[in-house]
Amino acid sequence: SNCINSNIRKISIIPQYKSLSLDRHIRLGWSVFNSDLGEYIISLHPQQRIGEQWYKGTADAIYQNIYFLERENASYIFVLSGDHVYKMNYNMMLKAHIEKDADLTVATIPFEREKASQFGIIEVDDSYRITGFEEKPKNPKAFLSDQSSSLVSMGVYIFKTNILYEVLHNDAWKDTEHDFGRDIIPMMISDYRVFGFIFRQEDSNQINYWRDVGTIDAYWEANMDLLSVKPTFNLYDAEWPIRTYQGQYPPAKLVVSGEGSEMKAGLAQDSLISSGSVVSGA
Repeated sequence: SNCINSNIRKISIIPQYKSLSLDRHIRLGWSVFNSDLGEYIISLHPQQRIGEQWYKGTADAIYQNIYFLERENASYIFVLSGDHVYKMNYNMMLKAHIEKDADLTVATIPFEREKASQFGIIEVDDSYRITGFEEKPKNPKAFLSDQSSSLVSMGVYIFKTNILYEVLHNDAWKDTEHDFGRDIIPMMISDYRVFGFIFRQEDSNQINYWRDVGTIDAYWEANMDLLSVKPTFNLYDAEWPIRTYQGQYPPAKLVVSGEGSEMKAGLAQDSLISSGSVVSGA
């Protein structure tokens, strides 16, 4: 949805394995692309360019599909993580990327320092040029003068296309994890122009909503964030709609259980109910 709302109409999804349900979801729910205009959304499975292995890391996933990317002759390439929840106009980040003549721009957000060790931690100077990057450190460094927060990577990157190809080729034959956070970004800091982009509202400077849902607990917490009367992350946003596949199901209803005076109606409170669920009395 962020890509479509940002008018990015050439989208490649890179799954590792067991992608049948994902491919079905894309086929049924994302038919808004016009192939006559060169638009598409497709899945790119391991191409095994340099061996008979699956994707060995996030960087290798891009490298194995580099021939496909080269056909597009694009000036810039977005690399986006698929397990994060946020609403971002990527054009604002691209604008900053171009203005700074950056080789790589990393979307960042200040995060509570005590809980930041699960993310990549970024150090920047006063111009937001990245001077340090450490993946999931035990003791995250503070964000400039704010000792209570750290600057974390959102897993959203913009590369100059030629630079991306260069660093991927250099990394492909090295004995690394072939990962953007652990290998590519730290390697680029000293030799390339690498900048951070703070994900905040342009008019108020307020930090925007972002959550990594890579764990079950984080996924549950993100769902709970949607339940308040005025949620921080609001799905009911006509200006930035969140699209998905809507299956053909009967309407939801609450049912009763028991007999006679023992009959009790089901009750759901502060909950998100998935399709196919039945809520009955207890």
